[in-house]
Amino acid sequence: MKKLSRKHKIALVELVVILAVAVYFFFPRPLSSALGSGFDPDEVTGVQVDLTAFGGEAEGGRTLSLSPDDPAWEELLSLLSSKWYRPYYLEGSSRNVTLDYTVQITISQPEAVFRYSLTGDKAIDLAAGAEGTRGRSFQVTDSQAFQQSVLDFLLEQEYTEQDVRQE
Repeated sequence: MKKLSRKHKIALVELVVILAVAVYFFFPRPLSSALGSGFDPDEVTGVQVDLTAFGGEAEGGRTLSLSPDDPAWEELLSLLSSKWYRPYYLEGSSRNVTLDYTVQITISQPEAVFRYSLTGDKAIDLAAGAEGTRGRSFQVTDSQAFQQSVLDFLLEQEYTEQDVRQE
């Protein structure tokens, strides 16, 4: 068997490194990995969902509060975990809102806060950290239909109306 030359060995190592980087940046991951390394569904202390009406309407906002032992939280977690999240690199910062409401799900744990945001376009924004500020965008298969199904599920839950303050 013929030995690889030094030049070929270096090229092979470079190829492996490039493939590893590509997998890291583009390979789909489950919800727990997409949210961040500190996310643990068993450590959740509370979930708040803010639905903000879109389309110039001042009223119609809703707030849901779910506890970790609430069956609705388990169903929501199951729904969100049913997809694989593929990193999505946006061109610019403009977003299309195609849902009737923008959805902001805030998941609290003792050490961190995780935010899951939906607008109905291709991207789903996830943020994690002490203040939930480190964010990335992801895309799931059939993203718009999935986001609509999450919104439909949330609209079926009991809610309180948000205070609308006009300035």
